[in-house]
Amino acid sequence: MTASSAPRPTRVPLWKDELWAAVPWPLAFQGLAGYVLRRPWCLSFELTHNCNAHCRHCHRGDAVVEQRATPQRLVEVCRALRPIVAVLSGGEPLLYPDLAGLVRLLKAGCDPIRVFLNTNGALLTRDRFDELVDAGVDEVLVSLDYPDDRHDAFRAIPGLFPRIRGFVASLPPRERRRVVLTTVFQADNFREALPIARLALDWGVNANFSAYTPLRTGDRRLMIAGENVAAFGAVVEELIAFKKEHGNVSTSEWVLRNMVRFFANGGELGRCRAGRRMAVVNPDGTLSPCGLHVRDYPTHRALKRKFTARNDCAACYTSTRGNSERPFRNLLLDHVEHLRRRARA
Repeated sequence: MTASSAPRPTRVPLWKDELWAAVPWPLAFQGLAGYVLRRPWCLSFELTHNCNAHCRHCHRGDAVVEQRATPQRLVEVCRALRPIVAVLSGGEPLLYPDLAGLVRLLKAGCDPIRVFLNTNGALLTRDRFDELVDAGVDEVLVSLDYPDDRHDAFRAIPGLFPRIRGFVASLPPRERRRVVLTTVFQADNFREALPIARLALDWGVNANFSAYTPLRTGDRRLMIAGENVAAFGAVVEELIAFKKEHGNVSTSEWVLRNMVRFFANGGELGRCRAGRRMAVVNPDGTLSPCGLHVRDYPTHRALKRKFTARNDCAACYTSTRGNSERPFRNLLLDHVEHLRRRARA
């Protein structure tokens, strides 16, 4: 056999090597174990029901007296359920005392885990961001309903939009990748989807989208209905095209198109899997299936037996529900694409 005819060793493309290196294998194995054992992939820690905003689409905002679990108790709940994502939410989680200390405890006591902070951004500063990232926060989710000052009125916080813009501008480009602008689609703002995605691209951050539900307030005026459903469907297809071109929209195509189905069905989309794929930890350390059905179950087993097994609620399509209920094939493909982009960044 001549040298020219000798078989050449196959070479794996460089991006595949980078993708393999970018996979967080401990989290992947934990996610697979959660899938087999039916543990929640996502735990949302509603650290307080107090909030400094009065958003039109939410029932929070009034001062409440509440019992809070110790940080050690929250870690115990996390360790028992072993989620792959912990969302620190509320109310407004930045009102929680020593939030950075709690993040450190969660990272040390429930590892491996990814920690997301879900905030309206009014109390978010560069120093606070640096402190939380140093403690272990992986992503900061900042609510944004409009790509301009209309956001201030919707959240009832004067000057909120320029405050968020100034915060993002204070971050170095690499740290901006940790920031996600989160938008709830409703009748008044769904046409702002592309402007918000473009704004996120200009700022060097990501964007994520969810669907309004009247379960919080009972107000159906913000539902996308009638002829607006077709218009919303067209917006979603434009957003998907933008996502494919620029890659800074984290909401999957499957989830986005299901939002259209949700609104087309009058605000229903089959019974959800609350309590199985996702769960909420209340401020006092008890468990709820979600933030829209507040309960006080002492254990995950009790939650699944008394709520999940009997649940027939179909009236929301929040970001947490959409992402946690993706079919396994979509979940795998979406994460492969995410990791591929991250490996090339």
